[in-house]
Amino acid sequence: FDENGVLRAINPENGFFGVAPGTSTATNPMAMETIFSNTLFTNVAKTGDGGVYWEGLEKEVDTSVGIVDWHGDPWTPGSGAPSAHPNSRFCAPAGQCPIIDPQWESPEGVPISAILFGGRRPLGVPLVYETFSWQHGVFVGASMRSESTAAAEHKGKVIMHDPFAMRPFFGYNFGHYLSHWLSMAERSNAANLP
Repeated sequence: FDENGVLRAINPENGFFGVAPGTSTATNPMAMETIFSNTLFTNVAKTGDGGVYWEGLEKEVDTSVGIVDWHGDPWTPGSGAPSAHPNSRFCAPAGQCPIIDPQWESPEGVPISAILFGGRRPLGVPLVYETFSWQHGVFVGASMRSESTAAAEHKGKVIMHDPFAMRPFFGYNFGHYLSHWLSMAERSNAANLP
């Protein structure tokens, strides 16, 4: 919180880390511009002309150049197997993003006016909704359920408890994590909280 009680934050990361399959200029044009150079790729297919390939790039890559899948085997569209691992990734410096805020590295951070928890729920739950208070937001975040992903240890599309859409990333006791979120309401007045 700053001297006016406004919640501010910095991003301690220096880059973007994303799932490759399904990413394209149609689904995420800014990601595609960001990863055009100076990027690490894992478990994606390689094209004969030195490029990369994954499912979702069919309209953007000339498949006649020859493709080697993530196992190192020759691959063609229609082969029945994916070219890239379902959890293949890219990692690129954040500074390469064409729409990154000019103040993204400001030591004061940026004011936080909303907090979004991005779980995966294709059915039964509204895509976005607003909570009534900080405490209600913590309750909703803590009780989230989300569909498993290719990165999860569970196979298939299983709906499981996923507090704050962060279950795989909890680094300490969840009770302490929850207490920390609840304590934020005591550090500023309600008008300053997202």
